Amino acid sequence: MQTFISLSVAVLAVAAHAALVTASSDTPSRALLVAQAQPEQQEEFTPIDQLPPQEQLPAAPLLVGAYAFVLLMLFGYLFIVSRRLTVIQREVGRLEGELKRTGRT
Repeated sequence: MQTFISLSVAVLAVAAHAALVTASSDTPSRALLVAQAQPEQQEEFTPIDQLPPQEQLPAAPLLVGAYAFVLLMLFGYLFIVSRRLTVIQREVGRLEGELKRTGRT
């Protein structure tokens, strides 16, 4: 469990560091370059089947990836909870046995 938490913290730290580095490296000349590189916006709706292939996002792999991530996190959480529950059940059994041995109720 501590490995899972450590890994999660490390991933979040790397993501936060990357966001800070990206935000701090923006200079006015870079912002101007990005603004010039972007195509002008369309004024009307264009159906996705009429867009060029480089402007279409593959939805299926992104959706499958998102569901896989959520399910993986859910199963990880359930695994951790089940391990904790097993430890608690053993502790309760041990305490019940100790109470029976000492004669207390």
